[in-house]
Amino acid sequence: MLKKISHLGMAVKDLEESREFYRSIFGLESSEPMIVGEGTMKVSLVEIGDAIIELLQPVGEEGVMAKFLQKRGEGFHHICYEVDDINTAIEAVKTKGMDVLGEPHQGAEGLVIFLHPRGTHGVLVELVEKNK
Repeated sequence: MLKKISHLGMAVKDLEESREFYRSIFGLESSEPMIVGEGTMKVSLVEIGDAIIELLQPVGEEGVMAKFLQKRGEGFHHICYEVDDINTAIEAVKTKGMDVLGEPHQGAEGLVIFLHPRGTHGVLVELVEKNK
C-alpha cells in the first residue's frame, strides 16, 4: 500500500525565515508559498534528494497548525506516505481498526488524509495520493 515517504512536515512560526534557513545554511531552494488547509496554513516544500520537507506556518490564530504551535512549539509535525489510491488506502487502514481524521482533501501535493496518532504510536501520519 505505501510507496515511499513523501515528506516530513515541520511546524514553523515564520515561513520566510525557515525558507531562508534552508537556502542559506544548506543551499536548498523551496517552492513558492501556497495557502492550504482551508486558508489556515501557508506551506512551502523543500526538496532534498527524493524527499521533501514541508514547512507549515499557521495563518492567523485558528486552525490545527496554530493550535499545534501554541501547544508544542516549532518542530516535527507529521510523516507523510505516498499511496497509489487514497480511497483504497483509507478502506484498507479502516478495516484494520485505524481512525482516520476527516475526509480526503486537497493538500500541497494531492489528496490527503490523516491517521489519528493514538493508533500510530504517537506520530501523526498523513497519506497522500499525489496529483498527476
